[in-house]
Amino acid sequence: MSSPVGFSIGYASSITGLSTHVIRAWERRYQAVSPVRSPGGRRLFSQMEIDRLKRLKQLIASGHSISHIAGLDDAALSELAGQRRALPSPTGALPSGGGMRGPEQWLDDSLRAVVMLDGTTLSQVLQDAALHLNRQALLTRIIQPFMEAVGDQWSRGSLRIVHGHVAAAVVQAQLNTMLTQGVDDDVPKPFFVVAAPAGQCCCLGALAVAVTAQDHGWRACFLGYNLPAEEIAAAVETLTPQLVALSITCRINDLFMQNELRRLAQLVDGRCPLVVGGRASYDYRGAVAGYADVHFETTEGLIGLLQ
Repeated sequence: MSSPVGFSIGYASSITGLSTHVIRAWERRYQAVSPVRSPGGRRLFSQMEIDRLKRLKQLIASGHSISHIAGLDDAALSELAGQRRALPSPTGALPSGGGMRGPEQWLDDSLRAVVMLDGTTLSQVLQDAALHLNRQALLTRIIQPFMEAVGDQWSRGSLRIVHGHVAAAVVQAQLNTMLTQGVDDDVPKPFFVVAAPAGQCCCLGALAVAVTAQDHGWRACFLGYNLPAEEIAAAVETLTPQLVALSITCRINDLFMQNELRRLAQLVDGRCPLVVGGRASYDYRGAVAGYADVHFETTEGLIGLLQ
C-alpha cells in the first residue's frame, strides 16, 4: 500500500501566508480543511486544500469570520469571494471572528475582561487574536503590551493584585499552549533551555522566550521559575543544551541575585553560553562581568544569537 502524497504544513504555511498555528486551529476548531496523515502522523495537504486556505484567508481579509465560512464548500467560497463584501452583522458590529479587528481592539477587549475579573472572556480574546496573528505578533502586539498595561494600572492604583493574578494565569495558559503547539519532533533542531532563577516568581518572560526560540528554529525546554542555581545546573548536566537562558523580570535582594548568577556561571563552567534577559537583568551585569560565556541581551539580541 503506497503512502499518501501531499504537501507539508510548512509548505502550506509558506504558500498561503498563514502561520502553521492558524492552519492547525482552523482544522481542529472549524474543520476548514481535512489533510491526510503520513504514516508518521504528519499533515499532508493537497493542492485543492492549499487553494482553499488561500481563499479563506482572502475572505477573512475582506471582513468575513472564519466561524461563518469554514463550513462552506469550495463553490460557495468562490461565489462569496466574487461578491467582495463582508457578511452583514445584525448589530452593525464587526464580525465576531475578528476578521476586521486589529491589535488595538484585542488589547482593549483584554483589558476590559481583566477589569471585570473575567478570565474566560480574556482567554477567548487571546485565542481569537491567535487565529489571525502569527505567534510573534501575538507576543509583541497583544500579550506584552497587555501585561505592561495591567502592571501600569496596578502601580497607579486602578487595578488590584487580584487583577494581575487573573491576567497572569490566563496569559501563562496561552503561552503554555503556544509552547506545546510549536513542538515538531520530526525535525532535528538545536536545543535550548530557559528558566527563571531563584527569587523570580514570574514565569511569563521565560515562557515568551521559549516560544520565540521555537519560532527561530530551536527546540525549547522551559524548566520553571524560582529555580536555584544548582537545579538549573543539574538540568544542564542532564539535557546538554546548546544554550541556557534566564529571565529576570523583578529586582529583588541584589546580593542574593548576584550570588545566584555567579554560582550558576561557575557550575555551568562554559559548557554552553548563558544568556540573561528581562526587565531587571541589567542591574546584575557586574556580578558576572568576568565570565566570557555569560551574555546580557534584549529580545532582539537573543534572536540574533539564535539565528
